[in-house]
Amino acid sequence: MFEIKPYGEDMKRELFELTAKCFEQCGKVFEPDGRHAFYNDIPHNFVQLWCMFDGETMIGTVGLKRLSDDSCELKALYLEQKYQGRGLGRRLAQTAIDFARKKGYAEMYLDCMSSSVNAVALYERLGFHKAAKYNKNNFADIFMKMSLQQPQTL
Repeated sequence: MFEIKPYGEDMKRELFELTAKCFEQCGKVFEPDGRHAFYNDIPHNFVQLWCMFDGETMIGTVGLKRLSDDSCELKALYLEQKYQGRGLGRRLAQTAIDFARKKGYAEMYLDCMSSSVNAVALYERLGFHKAAKYNKNNFADIFMKMSLQQPQTL
């Protein structure tokens, strides 16, 4: 059974191990003492971070970062490769989207690399669409956003 739990500092070691593994699986290097240093202070750098577990094993993450009073960013959506294709990434992303709506954010942004073909397809299915570059991430080449406003009913 898969369970999503809010991040706690007692999960830090496992979070770093999972993130390094997921980065390696997609040909990247996790640099917690460099450009990924924000992972060292989750409470300060994320509105919330969630971790998905298969029993006692952490298998995925998703985070929400505040950009402004009205906008936020989907961050750290990672799922161990052997669990992909089961709807679990969608479940993680939807957790952050639902939380952002409840918090009153109007828009959600994300950035990623075009080499992450499956992730881009997931984001599009969730309702994200291509947008202008909104940050200084030189590693990303795709920028997306979605409206979090509930459709108006007449």
